[in-house]
Amino acid sequence: MMTQAIIFDLGGVILDLNFKRMVDQFERLGVQNFAQYFTLQGQVDFFEQLELGQIRPETFFAKLRSVTNTSITDDQIREAWNLILTDFDLSRLSLLTELSVDYPLYLFSNTNAIHAAYFEKRCLEQTGHPLSYYFTKIYYSHELHLRKPTIESFKKVLEQAQLEAADTLFIDDNAANIAGAQAAGLRTHHLSPVEQLVDLDFVRLFY
Repeated sequence: MMTQAIIFDLGGVILDLNFKRMVDQFERLGVQNFAQYFTLQGQVDFFEQLELGQIRPETFFAKLRSVTNTSITDDQIREAWNLILTDFDLSRLSLLTELSVDYPLYLFSNTNAIHAAYFEKRCLEQTGHPLSYYFTKIYYSHELHLRKPTIESFKKVLEQAQLEAADTLFIDDNAANIAGAQAAGLRTHHLSPVEQLVDLDFVRLFY
């Protein structure tokens, strides 16, 4: 069966993440043991609520100040929180442009309003194009009010994009998200840490 469409994850696939840089900045601001609140594998409730669009950024800032017993400002939290995001790899965006000739491309990211505003701004600054330029449609967890790896989140994306699961390839670097996608009937590829999504032949070789 041929792939008819491709859904990409963002962080760790198209955009690299720098967890240490973010944590180091929070520690400089007096937030010790930041990983007890948030890691790439798990998070306390208000981080998840932010990703689900259930709370506003201002509420998130207040909750983080409260649990860490600090007086850091909204702007300091926003700046440190955004340090997890690196600049876009232009070769990966070039790959998307090439792939879009043959496939409709979609983005499905577990993210939040704070991060989305930042990386969308950086994409425009780096490339002259909005992130939406590279995709037929973008889906963010805080707008869907659903997060990977739930089956419901994948089904909602498929429904809104009018895609058939069996004809759609999903690429992610997170094993739990891959398992969720498989349970929803999608074709999948787990992008390992040693792989790089920079070569057009890499994608076409497998799909």
